[in-house]
Amino acid sequence: MSNIVISGYYGFNNAGDEALLTAILQALEAVDPETGITVISGNPLDTEIRHNVHAVQRFHAGHILRALSEADLLISGGGSLLQDVTSKKSLLYYLAVIATAKLQGCKVMLFAQGIGPIRNSLMRFLTKVVCRHADAITVRDADSAHELQRLGIPTEKVQVTADCVLTLNPADKRAGCRILEEAGLDPGKPILGISVRTWPDNLHCLQQLATAAAALSEEHDAQVAILPLQYSMDYETCDLLKNFMPRTKHPVVLLHQHFSTEEFLSIIGNFRLLIAMRLHALIFAAIMQVPLLAVSYDPKVDAFVKSVGARAAGTVDNLESGAVVEAADAIWDLDTEEQTEKIGSMRILARHNAEIAFSLLH
Repeated sequence: MSNIVISGYYGFNNAGDEALLTAILQALEAVDPETGITVISGNPLDTEIRHNVHAVQRFHAGHILRALSEADLLISGGGSLLQDVTSKKSLLYYLAVIATAKLQGCKVMLFAQGIGPIRNSLMRFLTKVVCRHADAITVRDADSAHELQRLGIPTEKVQVTADCVLTLNPADKRAGCRILEEAGLDPGKPILGISVRTWPDNLHCLQQLATAAAALSEEHDAQVAILPLQYSMDYETCDLLKNFMPRTKHPVVLLHQHFSTEEFLSIIGNFRLLIAMRLHALIFAAIMQVPLLAVSYDPKVDAFVKSVGARAAGTVDNLESGAVVEAADAIWDLDTEEQTEKIGSMRILARHNAEIAFSLLH
């Protein structure tokens, strides 16, 4: 039986990353259900309960070393692990895990990662040195492949696939319908979903988005549901957005609960339109065939909306309420057939990640 260790931003109650882990585990199990899995997690107990796998604490070097010494393969990913915008420390951490795995004689795969931006010259050099030793590299978009090429990683070593979350199946909408009803919304009437995350100097963005949401609510006779995707980090920003909204005749509800991946999909499936910052909120909408509108804060968001033929209303830095309303009006009753077809093609690419991983083992 093969043993795989998975390294990523897991155990922090981030809906996108937990969905990633769910998708990776399902994809691996579909290829070989007998594989032993260990996840490096910020909350091992929660990860074990939520995903039914063995987990070790991401800050316990001894436990990680032991897991890697017994592993045949390290999967690093998915998500945007190799970037220094959030923190240089996190980039160094993930590089250290990869380097340790290679020193332990373990094969390494960068699994459907979004690479960059990496701005610091020393961080770029270290990333190049470590990643050149990976046995396989898949990235979720062409921009990430180009970034690796600029770092000096051989082109033939990198394959463009797709984000593994795209392998998830659409959820039954009934659970989300019940959650929305309990929150005081009527799923039988239009619901505008909004999901924002914390970001530096974002007050202008939130104010403009609040003004746009109120205008759309009046124009389309719609309720507004504000959905934090990473509860601990996003709730305060989502609450600020709610407080910025002018008074409307329709309910504005902040969904203040921890939801599972299945529940997030189900909730978003009941929206008429989703306006979101986080990449995986947009992916959830695409999976559930809901029109989506991005507020861009990172190249990964632009890459995804481009790949599915969607659009961004603006960036965190330059968002204007009028542009949001205009873009939302254009897709309010959008037929998502073309978007669904593109997602179908990307799902095939996303499934290829697990096949490549097992090719390293067999």
